[in-house]
Amino acid sequence: MKFLILLMVFLLAGCASSERSSDLAFESYRKAAEQGDADAQYKLATLYDFGMGTLKNSETAIKWYRKAAEQGSAEAQYTLGTFYDYGLGVPEDRQQALHWYYLAAEQDHIDALYGIGMIFHSTKQDYPQAIYWIKRAADKGLDEAQYDMARMLTFGIGIEEDKQQAFAWYMKAAEQGHVASQFYIGSAYDFGQGVAADPANAFTWYQKAANNGYVKAQFYLGSMFEQGQGTQVDKVQAIKWYLKAAEQGSIGAQYSLGVMFELGEGVVQNIPEAISWYTAAAKQGDAESQYVLGSLYESDNSDPQNQHIAKKWYLEAAAQGHKEALAALMQNPIDSVIAH
Repeated sequence: MKFLILLMVFLLAGCASSERSSDLAFESYRKAAEQGDADAQYKLATLYDFGMGTLKNSETAIKWYRKAAEQGSAEAQYTLGTFYDYGLGVPEDRQQALHWYYLAAEQDHIDALYGIGMIFHSTKQDYPQAIYWIKRAADKGLDEAQYDMARMLTFGIGIEEDKQQAFAWYMKAAEQGHVASQFYIGSAYDFGQGVAADPANAFTWYQKAANNGYVKAQFYLGSMFEQGQGTQVDKVQAIKWYLKAAEQGSIGAQYSLGVMFELGEGVVQNIPEAISWYTAAAKQGDAESQYVLGSLYESDNSDPQNQHIAKKWYLEAAAQGHKEALAALMQNPIDSVIAH
């Protein structure tokens, strides 16, 4: 008990000491900022911006960001650019955003280079300018810019399609931990896009992205475990990764879980659980899941309502042109319109 009391006193003293240090830092930056020190002005702005050592005050933060930016602080110039770019505490104004981004870019501020590129890409649709600025950021190592270069090269957006170059940019970003790029490296190896098909490498990169929470990678990894592509067949692992993706809304994973629970692959057969996953995918518009649900309900005569539910799902699938669902409806004509 005595130890706990001493520990609480120590922690409280530490908190008080931390607060005093924060207050002292704020006063130190404030005094230096008022004397015209640009670095202090920028740091003071961030304290007001995030409410550290003082009350949060966006208006005062912007005032100090502007003072620092006018004295040439690249970080302050970039920050002001983002405020105008996204309308944060100031009216949205892309010309003002570009003005501050350009000033920061003159000092090779990597995020400012990318910010300029994205304005030309998303709002002006000036692809030559967008590519020029995004590539400058990518060349300096910004993973998001490298990913964007890869996407533009993949689909030929403002530049000639070149999947080999796209692969090279994906790899640069992926090696820095850019999760979407890790997935697309896996996809490139999986389907032989810009590089020779290599299931083992596809598996490796899907696994990296899946471990980082990328839903599509989790689904594809599940599929590779299920089919034994790039790895040994492992239905239990397939179920594990399908579950991770399905719980985040992946239609393909939800459907695949439906199949595995229906057939008892890698798991004990469980038709109610299969129906639950098919339903999740069907509600998102997956025609195959809608058709399978129709057939499952149609074959279950334990409840008279099942025939109505079957027809409902057949209708949903048929409306999307699903041939088997259309055939099922032709064999069992609907007597009346079934309400959803």
